[in-house]
Amino acid sequence: MEAHRKRGARGLQNTEQKALNRKKIQFQLSLTEFIYNGCFAASNYLSVFLESIGISASQLGLITSLMNGIGIVSQPTWGVISDRIQSVKQCFRLCMLGTALCVLFIPALSTGTGIWRGLMIAMLMAMNFFFQPSNMMMELWLVRVNEHPSLRIPYGSIRSWASIGYAVFSLAFVAVFRVIPVRNLYYLFAGFAVLSILLTSMIPSESEGRAEKQQRLRLRDMPFRSILNYWIVGHIIFEVLYQIPMGWRVTYMVYTLKEFQLDTSIYGALMFIAGICEVPMLLLIRRFTRRAGWAWPLLLNVLILAFEYSLYAWGHSVVILFAAQLLRGFSFALYIASRYQYVHRLAPEGMEASTQALINSISAVVNVIAAAAGGFLLESLGTRSFFALLVGLQLISGVFFVLVHVAGAKWFHQVPRDRECMLFVPKSLRRP
Repeated sequence: MEAHRKRGARGLQNTEQKALNRKKIQFQLSLTEFIYNGCFAASNYLSVFLESIGISASQLGLITSLMNGIGIVSQPTWGVISDRIQSVKQCFRLCMLGTALCVLFIPALSTGTGIWRGLMIAMLMAMNFFFQPSNMMMELWLVRVNEHPSLRIPYGSIRSWASIGYAVFSLAFVAVFRVIPVRNLYYLFAGFAVLSILLTSMIPSESEGRAEKQQRLRLRDMPFRSILNYWIVGHIIFEVLYQIPMGWRVTYMVYTLKEFQLDTSIYGALMFIAGICEVPMLLLIRRFTRRAGWAWPLLLNVLILAFEYSLYAWGHSVVILFAAQLLRGFSFALYIASRYQYVHRLAPEGMEASTQALINSISAVVNVIAAAAGGFLLESLGTRSFFALLVGLQLISGVFFVLVHVAGAKWFHQVPRDRECMLFVPKSLRRP
């Protein structure tokens, strides 16, 4: 009897210890996301920064195109490294270290002309080689923590702190840039990157505590061909169609402010509104996906984005502009919460990071061309006609997404690894 009581006490103690570890890791990851998104708030000022040093809309498009071009190489490179070493945490830390080293040179180089301006652009490209894949690594980390057998930490409970951090720092930058030049933003960028590295050093790797620890893979043993199944190919095409209008919105949002006769210093306030609006959607996303699966949030996101662009195209009130940021926050929360989960469940087991990286890389190829053309289109069409075009392009991506799912379920009888990724689940696969 006494032995039975002692075993029960030890079991309770182990359960309590696991709960404490879970809360500790959740707190550490939430704090990391909060600080890390200071980098994202800073990176979204790229167009404001470039415009402040005399870069035109067409030149901005070319620079953005070059930076996106780096993603063609960086995304698959870091994706394969992550799958090979079986640690998105270590890849994230390396990416942030490279980012911090690159951004320190940008403020000084931006004050020069000629060759110095060229070196500044080269440094922006180098920065993107490290920073662009870091978000993929962080999102995959959260997905794996959510699936870890001894953790099961809800994705939204951590990711919502990323949105809060993004909102807080975006608003803070409005006041900061009244005191310092926009170019000095990159010193803050470097500081947030270093803090992110320090915080992640205290968090255990996502693979720790699993019953079966995965071994490092050799390149020749990695099943790359299995990535290109029906659902992944369909999603790649959808992402290409989706990313073009969304990328243009991010790059040329600063010109919308001028159309509404607002100063670019208010840009941070708009990002604050969008970031805060992400939080409730992230906290509720799991309830939604339990009922609807992971595909419906992506489709709903497309429709909300198209409505947002229509407000930029045909709205005239400043109130309309601020209302559009509510839609921006809701749509991005839907996208970021469902996109990585959706692809993670479609990808072959053990190749999740490489699959995400492949999709990002192909999207980057198209964005290189699109970003270069975007500036010329904006100058020739005008801001409002440009955003009207974005409405049509975004709706086209939604129509294609629906067609992929209709064809897969009803015509080609293709079943993904996880049926929660289907818009229309055949009767034979439905739960009783």
